[in-house]
Amino acid sequence: MSDVEQFALIMLSTAAAVVAAVLSNRISERIRIPAPAIFLLAAAVASDVLPALGQLSVTTVQRVVTVALVVILFDGGMQIGWRRFRAAAGPVVWVGVAGTFVTAGALAVLAHVLFGLEWRAALLLGTALAPTDPAVVFSVLGRREVAGRSGTILEGEAGANDPVGIALMALPVSLWWGSFLVETGVL
Repeated sequence: MSDVEQFALIMLSTAAAVVAAVLSNRISERIRIPAPAIFLLAAAVASDVLPALGQLSVTTVQRVVTVALVVILFDGGMQIGWRRFRAAAGPVVWVGVAGTFVTAGALAVLAHVLFGLEWRAALLLGTALAPTDPAVVFSVLGRREVAGRSGTILEGEAGANDPVGIALMALPVSLWWGSFLVETGVL
């Protein structure tokens, strides 16, 4: 199978997964179980039913994850529109960018002090947990919508914090992975 055909198959699979995710939202509304839980359950069942999924190459998995990440990141805050974003840009940047950095640092300090984790592990934990979405807020509120400027800030923060969280996680992982490879003599 050529590289183009393989990528086309990945795109088809990704599109099917997106359709399944949309359907899981509809089912979630009716049975009151979070859509991501339904989607993860469906993925677990699919991996057991289709053993070929376990045979995918690392490159294929990376491509699927990259496409999914692009969709997730662009969906995070793209419904607010330019006019609404411009009115709340300052708080969005402050909460989405600076807030993610501050949260990562605070969580790392707490993990180090409370649980005795070494600083590397504490920083990884902090950076992994820092970009939590306001989706949690919305799930706590149920179907109630946050209106006005607060809703715009929450939507904008949802689009800003994910890229910041990914950059925060990529930096220590790449630095520490490189130093690990040097220390073990691989590089």
